[in-house]
Amino acid sequence: MAITDPLVADELLPSLDALMQLTEQSPPLNGANLGFYRKRARVGGSKPLEDVPFEVVEVPDGAGYRGFRLWLINTNADTPARPAVLHFHGGGLVMGNCQNSLPRMQSLAKALNCVVVSVEYGLAPEVGPEEAQLQHQAALNWLMAEAATLAIEVSQISLLGVSAGGCHAVNLALRCAADKLINLAGMALLYPMLDDRTGSTVMPPAHQGRYLWTAEHNHYGWRTFLGKAPGSDKIPSHHVPARASTLCGLPPTYIAVGELDLFYAENCSFAKKLEAAGIATELYTVPGAFHAFESIAPQSQLANEFNQHLLQALERFGH
Repeated sequence: MAITDPLVADELLPSLDALMQLTEQSPPLNGANLGFYRKRARVGGSKPLEDVPFEVVEVPDGAGYRGFRLWLINTNADTPARPAVLHFHGGGLVMGNCQNSLPRMQSLAKALNCVVVSVEYGLAPEVGPEEAQLQHQAALNWLMAEAATLAIEVSQISLLGVSAGGCHAVNLALRCAADKLINLAGMALLYPMLDDRTGSTVMPPAHQGRYLWTAEHNHYGWRTFLGKAPGSDKIPSHHVPARASTLCGLPPTYIAVGELDLFYAENCSFAKKLEAAGIATELYTVPGAFHAFESIAPQSQLANEFNQHLLQALERFGH
């Protein structure tokens, strides 16, 4: 039976209905079924673009963290130095990979004439918050160390965090500000996962988080990542962006989220906190749109506008 939801934008309904029918028999997201979800996240997706080169490099083990991979997209040592985007994929902190987002990142790199470096970061429960943050720092350190070789302009490095990747991007930006490591050019966050209290101690309205990423999913993702019950007062503030003691020093930030997304309220709240801290902030909201809608219905007009807004924000950061 087709989905009829007056709150969902009409042009998104066919794609949402097809996805819901495809996944209606899926088991619940929990520790026993995590392997199923990780495997499913590895399949599908578009084929890589043939005209945008990419390669995968290994970052070795370091103090307190295991080695990981970086996907280098659109590098060309023979060009003048260009902007770079350090990208963190989504997946609820427990799944996801760079492979699925590769065509999108290739398109972005081509449109902006920039380099994209996508981080194949460790997932929970194997990797917890402390090790994760060390990996992300190592990714940025690697990028800065190789900037001359890759023809990257160090003063034009931006972060891009998608969903759970938004948590990682903000945590990295906070560390950069606190330790004065680098002046990032900007940070773009697509429906970022920022607050462990959502779905645990703070329940969203019924119309938010109904599709794709629910309050139950969110509770599991945060609990697995943090290693303890989310929402409690015992969560270290530097593990969760919404709990950060200060946002001062963060770069100009762009946040985009659908109004039916589970993360809508926490994203709006974070944008207000950024503005209060004096950070140049742009919040772009999409009526009738659910979590990751632009990936589910990539041919829709809403998805096209969403992607164009992202490109415009990153272009501003890079100049």
